[in-house]
Amino acid sequence: MNKRYVVIAAMMLVLAALACNRTVPTPTPQPLTSVPTLSVGDDETPVSPTDTPLPEATTPPSLATPTQGTPVCVYNFGFVLDVTIPDDTELESGVAFVKTWRVRNSGTCAWESGTAWAFYSGDKLSGPDSVSVPIVEPGSTVDISVNLVAPATPGTYTGYWQMRRPNGRTFGTPSYVRIIVAGDQKTATATPTASATAEPGVGPTIKNFRANVEEADPGDTITLEWETEDATSVTLYHLMPTGQLGSYWDVEASGTFDYEIDIDERNSTGFVLFAGDEQGYIDQATLFIVLRCPDLWFFAPAPDECPSSPPIISDAAEQHFEHGTMIWVMQQDLIYVLFDDDQGVQWRVFSDEWEEGEPEDDPTLVPPTGFFQPVRGFGLVWRQNSDVSSRLGWAADIELGFSTFVQYTSRAKYNDVYMRSLDGKVWRLLPMSSGWEKVP
Repeated sequence: MNKRYVVIAAMMLVLAALACNRTVPTPTPQPLTSVPTLSVGDDETPVSPTDTPLPEATTPPSLATPTQGTPVCVYNFGFVLDVTIPDDTELESGVAFVKTWRVRNSGTCAWESGTAWAFYSGDKLSGPDSVSVPIVEPGSTVDISVNLVAPATPGTYTGYWQMRRPNGRTFGTPSYVRIIVAGDQKTATATPTASATAEPGVGPTIKNFRANVEEADPGDTITLEWETEDATSVTLYHLMPTGQLGSYWDVEASGTFDYEIDIDERNSTGFVLFAGDEQGYIDQATLFIVLRCPDLWFFAPAPDECPSSPPIISDAAEQHFEHGTMIWVMQQDLIYVLFDDDQGVQWRVFSDEWEEGEPEDDPTLVPPTGFFQPVRGFGLVWRQNSDVSSRLGWAADIELGFSTFVQYTSRAKYNDVYMRSLDGKVWRLLPMSSGWEKVP
């Protein structure tokens, strides 16, 4: 990685202190891409986007020009979560969608007026060069949305986006959108495409698009209002939690629309308004309403996100093995298997198929001294799945009953599972069976 050094002792001390204290969250390992260089002062040349691979190391924050007697201003941002379109979301070819990132101002200064979320490298997905970002105070978060279109050719597509100051310099580690376009799919017939987007001063204009509230509760009815100019057709779409276009309505050029939020919606509900004319030009606007979380987690300290529902309260059993744990949850009729090794998936879940009156164990299997053969539902899963028995080994104790709580995060995809354990702590099962941990 190329770096530029400014040989000024006082500045080097400031940079060293910043480097020791900052952290930049990175949601997933990223393919290698170019990293903007650290810039000091407004006379530096802006870094140009490239398609060269970029290292996983985090990008140094952008520093404003220090002046005598004033503290250095650090511009930085950190990824918080994917509000829509989680990594590797599968989309049909040609489908328009809205990608929304939630990011935090992790610097020391408010972002300036004119700050933009700019395309950096990779697959642009018919997106704009940039979208404007509001002034955000240090420590605060903001949702940034970009209208994109899935390519016509099957494959995996990744586009990188980054924050850009009004002077053209970028800061922070680029975030990305990654989608999978599968083969043998048809384009959604009701989806407008980005190719007809109007040039400035040409075609229809959406003058405003807003709701009567900024926040709402699941189940509330909200009123959307819009005003367009020179539009001959206007379509209102509701966004699915994944960011894909969902239900839609053909509406008047200017008007209002009452929408009842689904009781099961969480985090936010989003809409896209498309205004078109007879020449095929399209203008579009996106609107998100924050949803207040209606439920509490069953434990504290709780995750910094909303659970998908109240906790499932259930009788349960837990048994420990040489290399893992089994957990039975009666209300779900499920058996969770947690592996304590590095061999592939780290946890699996099975239906509890054992019924009263069936054999509880296999008398031909004799465990070593000090160990046990699992019985009933645990035993059936253990005996019928050789990968389970070989990875877990023999039971180290007998199963014990207790009461548990189970809750899930409410992301559109890749959710965590939280479950009260036998010892009163909490099991956290990571998405895609990628891992697990026990939290106090």
